[in-house]
Amino acid sequence: MSELQQTYSRTQQILNSFRSGSDSLQVIYQPSAISPYDRVQTLRFYGFITSLRMRVDINSMNEADIPNLDADTTRTERLTALRDMEWRSPRKQISFFMRTARLDWQPIFDVSLLNRLPYYQVNLLPYLTDNISFDTSNDFMLGAQITDVSYGKLSGEDNVLIFGSVREEITTLPTDSKEISFAQPFSWEINTDSRVILPANPNRQQVTLVNRSLTEEVFINYGSSSQINRGITLMRGGGSYEINMSNLYRGAISAVSSGNASLTGIEAV
Repeated sequence: MSELQQTYSRTQQILNSFRSGSDSLQVIYQPSAISPYDRVQTLRFYGFITSLRMRVDINSMNEADIPNLDADTTRTERLTALRDMEWRSPRKQISFFMRTARLDWQPIFDVSLLNRLPYYQVNLLPYLTDNISFDTSNDFMLGAQITDVSYGKLSGEDNVLIFGSVREEITTLPTDSKEISFAQPFSWEINTDSRVILPANPNRQQVTLVNRSLTEEVFINYGSSSQINRGITLMRGGGSYEINMSNLYRGAISAVSSGNASLTGIEAV
């Protein structure tokens, strides 16, 4: 068994569009789950946002006036003129928020949206960090929302596009868990009477369940009894659930359905 840590990485793309009617907060980036089959999804990648830009195309208001500055204008006067153009001209606004598992959405920064024909781009990464990337934890979320600052929200052909890329990584540590050596396939007929489909197994390492019914949902529970419309729902037409090392459970598993349904699966040890 190797004693070295192993790091797995991949690139995740960011792409979100705001148009007329896009009033609610959108999640711009959230680290991906390790396994799409893990309903709990407690394990996620951590990410490094390496690029984050915004394309602004606002045409529902008059074009912003470019300051007319003389050659001898001082630096302070130039900065004041640019500030007034950004924040005192007719404008839209987009606000950015962060949240973690511990703290709900918190405002981070705002960006003024002006009419600069034909369009323009804004580098958003410096709003987050002075470094070449912004490091995120696995419970991090970045969101954005169009906010009304007395000039209305997006309308007509207005379009704000946020795009970028994230390098996601996960580090695995040495483990004493043995590899799967055997898997037993199963098939069950489930109806309105709750039944135990798998008894407790102290050697269990994985279970995968798939609902083969095209008309009925199947409801799964940890324990010897299940109830209709409660517990873990396997949707009709292929709904699935997996128990693995990220959410390991070795007790009894029961199932019930509101009609006749076919359930298949494997248990691995």
